[in-house]
Amino acid sequence: MPKEKLVTIRRRMLNTIGIFLIISLAIELAVGFYLKRQALTELAIEDARHSSELVFENLYTKMQEGWSKEDIKKILERLNAIRPGMKIQTYRSGIVEELYGRIPEDYKKVESDPLIREALGGREIIRIDRENAIRYLYPIRVEQRCIKCHQNAKAGDINGVIDIKMPAQQIIVSLDQMIFYFILTLALFLLLFFALFYWVFDRRLVVPLTELSGEIAKIREDTDLNREIEVETDCKELKMLERSFNTLMSRIRFYYDKLLASFFIDPLTKLGNIYRLKKDLEGNRPVSMLLLNIDRFKELNDYYGFELGDKVLKDIAKSLKRIIPPDTKLYRIGGSEFAIVGYGRCDPQKIEEIMSEIHRTTFESSELDGLRITVTGGVVENQTERLIEKASVALNAAKKRKKAYEYYRNATGLEADYKRHVRWMKEIEDAIEENRIVPYFQPIVKVGDPEVRRYEVLVRLIDRNGNTHVPDEFLEVAQNSRLYASITRIMIKEAFAYFKNCRCSFSLNLSMNDIKDALCRDYIYKALRDYPSPERVTFEILESEEISDFELINEFIGNVHRSGAKIAIDDFGSGYSNFHYLLKMKVDYYKIDASLIRYLVTDEDSKMLVESIVHFAKKLGIETIAEYVENEEIADMCRELGIDYLQGYYIGKPEPVIRECHK
Repeated sequence: MPKEKLVTIRRRMLNTIGIFLIISLAIELAVGFYLKRQALTELAIEDARHSSELVFENLYTKMQEGWSKEDIKKILERLNAIRPGMKIQTYRSGIVEELYGRIPEDYKKVESDPLIREALGGREIIRIDRENAIRYLYPIRVEQRCIKCHQNAKAGDINGVIDIKMPAQQIIVSLDQMIFYFILTLALFLLLFFALFYWVFDRRLVVPLTELSGEIAKIREDTDLNREIEVETDCKELKMLERSFNTLMSRIRFYYDKLLASFFIDPLTKLGNIYRLKKDLEGNRPVSMLLLNIDRFKELNDYYGFELGDKVLKDIAKSLKRIIPPDTKLYRIGGSEFAIVGYGRCDPQKIEEIMSEIHRTTFESSELDGLRITVTGGVVENQTERLIEKASVALNAAKKRKKAYEYYRNATGLEADYKRHVRWMKEIEDAIEENRIVPYFQPIVKVGDPEVRRYEVLVRLIDRNGNTHVPDEFLEVAQNSRLYASITRIMIKEAFAYFKNCRCSFSLNLSMNDIKDALCRDYIYKALRDYPSPERVTFEILESEEISDFELINEFIGNVHRSGAKIAIDDFGSGYSNFHYLLKMKVDYYKIDASLIRYLVTDEDSKMLVESIVHFAKKLGIETIAEYVENEEIADMCRELGIDYLQGYYIGKPEPVIRECHK
């Protein structure tokens, strides 16, 4: 490629000015010469006319005094001596020769000089010869005053010619004329300069710049990062700008491609991510998928830390790469989820072989001390749409059925649950946003005291049609999402605000996840600090949930007690509790599970268990509360067994408003 000859803007400007100076000098010379000739012609005529009139007046005066030809000749000689190089001659016409005679030498001159003869015909003549000398022939016309001496003439006839010769430099130029010609020349010079400068500037700079900006605008409008701009110009700066822009676009394309690639790649395992999977699934080809989830991975992260958890994920990814068939692809689509995808129709027996091999594989790490990590899978066969969703349904079915893996065809009954889950997720989100999560209040009475002094705060969801939904419908969905913490905070806020200015006590339910959540704990502590009567507040911990971190639980209970509030164990006796860990928890109440109270009258085993719980609680100085007191018989049996508080529909149903507490 031949090397481009580029010119800088400064060099371009200097070249333009230099060219302009040369051109303007040539034009100035031409214009000056032209103006000079014009000025010489006009000024010579004017100057010669004045000189001729002056000569004529002098001659006329002397002729009236009777001077002879010789006297006039002397006068002309004296006039010629006044201005160097000037020569004045006079010639008679035929009319004058009739009266005063012919002068031979003048006659010969007239006959030999056609200009004199032409001037005698009445025409003013001016000529500039090669020596730059000016000759002016001025015809003398007969005036009325001349007829007195020239009786043979009439006004307007030609009496003679005055022939004046002088050098051009002897012409007297007026100051006004000099200024005029100077201004005219300067104006022409400036006009030429700006016209030439504009032409060069526009052609060499403005037009290429406009083209450059137009190319950049096209790239912006078309969002075409592969397009390069090219401008026809020899301007060095514009070429540098063009190359710099193309280099910049090249770097942008590089980082854009890199960013786009990272968008589809999991940075930890270097596998394709969920976005890569969704893009690969575009189309209508039948696809089979095995969706794998690492069992109890959250607990592993919590116990060993995220760094070791990341190492486990990388080890699993390497193991899966080794065992999957060559015609399949491996993706990491979630925190602890991997997907193995086969394109086209896939043999179900092959999927079972893959699953069996995975479950026979032990994922070990030196830091894990030989801990075996297991996975659960969901299998979808030869599907063309909603592949990930269907695999998730199969995976959830496997977890619920405690199986290593499950096929989607065997989990279709769970798809309705999945859709219900999705619907309730949306309903809960909207309810939180629109303040439709509200508290209901169910009374709790102390045995022997007819007045209601205590209430349990229960959560309700009001849909957009005004229907009220109980926790059994939506709370499980919320617990499996991040929405549960928001519901807990709403209930704490609403309950504390509602009971702030009343004499009644109230209790709130807390899950283990609430207590493990540092933000939730801080929210509770602040609410207790700001509440005027914290001794009226009780937090009910769900005993049906697995309680493992006793240190954290006891720390929370201690903080609540120091603030003046109380702690109750809810659903006590539901089957998970044992007296050993209950002795470690310094609580104030046991709320006996509804499954025991419901059959208290009809089932002797339930009665014996409740009686043991009450006896155990009294030994520890802990009061008991019976849930699900639905009729008078159950209420009487609870009193007989020594239960301290009663709660249930027989005592009162949950209501959105309570009047007694504000009396």
